[in-house]
Amino acid sequence: MEVGTGTSANPAGASAVDDTTPGVERLLALSDGVVAIALTLLVLQLVVPPIAGVSRTDARSWHYLWKQLSTTGGDQFTAYVISFYVIAQFWLTHHRVFRSIEGHVEGLAWWNFGFLFTITLMPFTSDLLGRFGQNPLAIDIFAFNLVLASAATQGVRLFAQSHHLQSADVTERDVRMGYFRSLWLLVVVCLAATVAWYDTGLAVYCWLLIIPSNHLAKAFVNRFPGRPGSDDHSAAPTVNKEIG
Repeated sequence: MEVGTGTSANPAGASAVDDTTPGVERLLALSDGVVAIALTLLVLQLVVPPIAGVSRTDARSWHYLWKQLSTTGGDQFTAYVISFYVIAQFWLTHHRVFRSIEGHVEGLAWWNFGFLFTITLMPFTSDLLGRFGQNPLAIDIFAFNLVLASAATQGVRLFAQSHHLQSADVTERDVRMGYFRSLWLLVVVCLAATVAWYDTGLAVYCWLLIIPSNHLAKAFVNRFPGRPGSDDHSAAPTVNKEIG
């Protein structure tokens, strides 16, 4: 993956690169580290349930352990799996956005910090979802966290586009796929948050709709290819690559 090192290949009139702020490579390195820590913190919400009155060597311990996990630990494990997958998807999206950025200014760093703020909140909101999975408010708080993360990612993209920090080797197909992925995430989040007030158990299954987002995006752009010649790289010199 090629990223900027402090010089921009943008056309004349583009915003000047600020050499006093961290470059794109350092922003990516910081972001990767924060995401790795957030993924690690997620697992701390998984607690081995106590099995009272059963010896460690008792063969019946498996029966009691499974019962405890299915009643008290099931929601926490489900929240862990959902959050791990969501953070992984946001990390991929973050790299798609930065893959086309060739310059940097201070504002870009602050938008990136906004994205990292939403990611570092994920272990907390995920823990809420695991501990209080039967409370619709906990589901809505987690959903709101996802909306903030998606909005921050789009903020990075729009800031880079408005300050001419992007490369020119992109197609409208990539852009439309990214828009579809973002819209699909918003639809799933709103659906889960709404269903939670009627059936919290059913709301958990709504999160599974996030998984096919990439396949649905490809199917969408294949079904609606857009304007003829819109995939010509020279036709969109300042459009970001594969946003999402």
